Amino acid sequence: MKSFRPVAIAAVLALGVSACSSITPEAESVTNGAGRTGAAGADASASSPSPTPTPKEYPLGGRTLFPTYRLVGYSGIIGSGPGLGRAGVGDVDERMTEIVERAKPYAADGRKIMPTLEFIGTMVHPCKNAPKCRTRASDEAVRKHLDAVRKVDGMLLIAIQPGRSDFVTEVKAYEKFLREPDVGVALDPEWRMGPNQEPMDSFGSTDSSELNETAAYLSKLTKANDLPEKVMLYHMIRTNWVRQPAKLKQYPGVSTIVSIDGIGSAKMKVETWNAIMKVKPPFVHTGFKMFYQEDTAGDWKLMTPAQVLALKPTPEYVLYE
Repeated sequence: MKSFRPVAIAAVLALGVSACSSITPEAESVTNGAGRTGAAGADASASSPSPTPTPKEYPLGGRTLFPTYRLVGYSGIIGSGPGLGRAGVGDVDERMTEIVERAKPYAADGRKIMPTLEFIGTMVHPCKNAPKCRTRASDEAVRKHLDAVRKVDGMLLIAIQPGRSDFVTEVKAYEKFLREPDVGVALDPEWRMGPNQEPMDSFGSTDSSELNETAAYLSKLTKANDLPEKVMLYHMIRTNWVRQPAKLKQYPGVSTIVSIDGIGSAKMKVETWNAIMKVKPPFVHTGFKMFYQEDTAGDWKLMTPAQVLALKPTPEYVLYE
């Protein structure tokens, strides 16, 4: 297995700090709230009972993901090209339509498909180029990706590469979007750098306490806003990227997923899968990631949906980069 993903790293460096700008000050929420009620409106509400609020659900219905759904999606940034994922190639609306078609074989066991777009919100950078070795996406950029996946009734996962910041701080920066029922987070421990680590020079890591703190925040946010289950996904290639995984806790309203990111032949990827399954807590759901470029180098071939569904336990999240 390759230690680093050269294409993705090169793309990160090429994009530079200009790829993402600082988060803009909070303004209006993503979805407009009810307008002001005038005197006439107040009189009307006083004389008639208030309507029962409609429970917030996923675009395709429901408030819990599993075992009803399987998430299948693309990663990337609109207009960035293939280096960061398929979603960055060409017209994003075409990519969203494409993933709906690509996902159909993953419904073979009767699950409904939730189209998914994993967008890099907080992106790691060389430390000399960005504060804490990372930049954050603007509200406009997040909205653009959310609008695209909503056209196919899907879900947006905001990916976090925190550099020398931390997951809790970076996740909270996107709270206005996380109040929406169709937005979750994807955490990248390999880019969670220590105070003296330089991105691209070494792998980062996190521990169960940091993931628990992030999940606890999402749990409170979900309850306060009466939201359906919120996805908190974390990517792994090596078992030591999350220290003390047995201490991970399950929080109400949060669906935790571990996505296995190993690059290589099908045999190599299955070996990585099996190794991480041994340290996965029972309540954590499973995800599997494939790379159009890296997984097809030399005589390697992209795994088929049938091969992916044959993994044990069966993946409930499938991502193509």
